[in-house]
Amino acid sequence: MTADPADAVLTFGEALLKLTLPAAQRLESMSALGAECAGSELNVAAALRALGRPAAWASALPPGPLGDWASAHVRALDVRDLSLERPGRLGTFYLEDHHPPRPSRALYDRQGTAFQTLDATDLDPAWLRGCAALHVSGISLSLGPGPRALALALMEQARAQGVRVSFDVNHRRLLLPAADAADTYGSAVRHADLIFVAQRDLGLLGGLPGLRALNPHALIVVTRGAQGSEAHRPGGGVVVQEGVIAAGPGRIGRGDAFAGGFLHAWLGGAGAAGALRFASACAALKTTLPGDQLRASEAEVWAVLEGGEHGEPRR
Repeated sequence: MTADPADAVLTFGEALLKLTLPAAQRLESMSALGAECAGSELNVAAALRALGRPAAWASALPPGPLGDWASAHVRALDVRDLSLERPGRLGTFYLEDHHPPRPSRALYDRQGTAFQTLDATDLDPAWLRGCAALHVSGISLSLGPGPRALALALMEQARAQGVRVSFDVNHRRLLLPAADAADTYGSAVRHADLIFVAQRDLGLLGGLPGLRALNPHALIVVTRGAQGSEAHRPGGGVVVQEGVIAAGPGRIGRGDAFAGGFLHAWLGGAGAAGALRFASACAALKTTLPGDQLRASEAEVWAVLEGGEHGEPRR
């Protein structure tokens, strides 16, 4: 599954300053915060790069130390940074990461950001040079008319250049009302060759029949958390994959690791069944790691899939 340099993936989305509370603390009584650089589409690019596939990330960052900090993080991931410098601020969110039965809680502070100044006139077709695929998520479409217009223009340009388009619905209820989901995501769904959607979000787009009505030709991947995933082929037929059992501190970012793993395998020639299996192992490995980004090689993913002494130290 070794990637050719011409088989890069471009992702488009916002980078965030993620401020995490210590375990079991709540925002109302916080006393300390940990800072990380996050963002769904950046997480996908990081996963692809860790697996050995060239990846690039298009976005906007503000001038000054916070923009420099985010850019340095992108470079440290070995992801090609195609971000534009724009006025505004770096988006922020606060995270309480709890365990059942207490739900985790996110608080977004994403108004007035550099990313929100982007629009379709910022499109540079050269971003797609050497790319086999483009990956966009519904988060970017939810952040305002400018980013939405640029995301859709980028998807149209990718199709014009023969670049495959991947779209993750990735609905965020704190960013977009459910009533607006169909109008906001519909055009992106129509452009996609590959669609990721969580089972909990299917109803926003009319379920599988609604997605198929919007796009009869895409491969649709439905994720079901610990219960596994399934791929719905455009001509009919369903492939089902059980989840890979995993434990650890890294629940955040599992879906992005899954998407990155699926893209890597799919672009490498794997069919739906093989790509689901590989992606499930990526998500499991992400669970074992703190932070938002997958840090595991392709060889480590294959080691999970091939079995062995799980949990035993290598000596």
